[in-house]
Amino acid sequence: MVNVVRPCWISKLEPFNGMWHLSENGKPRGEFDAIVIAHNGKCANRLLASSGLPLIARQMKRLDLSSIWALLAAFEHHLPMGDGNVTFQGAFVKGVDSVSWMANNSLKLLGSQGNGPHCWTFFSTAAYGKQNKVPQENIPSQTAEKVKTSMLEGVEAALGLPKGSLPRPIYSRVQLWGAALPTNTPGIPCIFDPHGRAGICGDWLLGSNLESAALSGMALANHIADYLQSDGACPEEFAVGLEKEFEAIEGHDIGQFALAGVESSLKQHNEMSAFQLAT
Repeated sequence: MVNVVRPCWISKLEPFNGMWHLSENGKPRGEFDAIVIAHNGKCANRLLASSGLPLIARQMKRLDLSSIWALLAAFEHHLPMGDGNVTFQGAFVKGVDSVSWMANNSLKLLGSQGNGPHCWTFFSTAAYGKQNKVPQENIPSQTAEKVKTSMLEGVEAALGLPKGSLPRPIYSRVQLWGAALPTNTPGIPCIFDPHGRAGICGDWLLGSNLESAALSGMALANHIADYLQSDGACPEEFAVGLEKEFEAIEGHDIGQFALAGVESSLKQHNEMSAFQLAT
């Protein structure tokens, strides 16, 4: 039932004779009854700007995305803490400018029995990402080194370690996530304009996780199917989310990451008031 064409980068949407004509740099890519925007940020805004979908375009422009630096670092052994070795899988960091979230990928996947390198992912705060923003497709080497050093120093501080005592990673790579986690959301499964036969789906409509992405996509698919089966009668009844206001996400500095839809247990470590653990 579905024909997936890859690679394909749609650069233009044009309504004509009741159909949507899609093209890639002038090359026709087919005619369709309805379109779905499963994207966000500048690319989606550029597509929608000239599409004749003012309500959909307005909702997309309301979305506010943070910029976050992500650092992958592998260490030969367990990372130490002020009172022993790290035993948690993930932690939200408080009071450190360069680090907001840290996750022990090896511990999550292999448990405490893993004998190989310990691979970690560290996220900066949104404020730090904004202060050190560069073109993410062409990061200057000086900036990459500065960010890596700053984030590792932040990890050291969060773990309550003396300055300069954090083990050096045996491998590391840093990347700017320019259109990262949302800071606001309409809190609805999907958005649909029946007159334009266009919809929006994505994790940011419900929260920032895989489950939200799947639920949003299924909700929009079912809604479009119901609309098409109605043969366009009373289209106003199928309008969803076109006037919905966005509200700030109640979550950590970088958004609702890892806390969406779950009751997380947070505990404060005795000797490190700087950070919380989400186990």
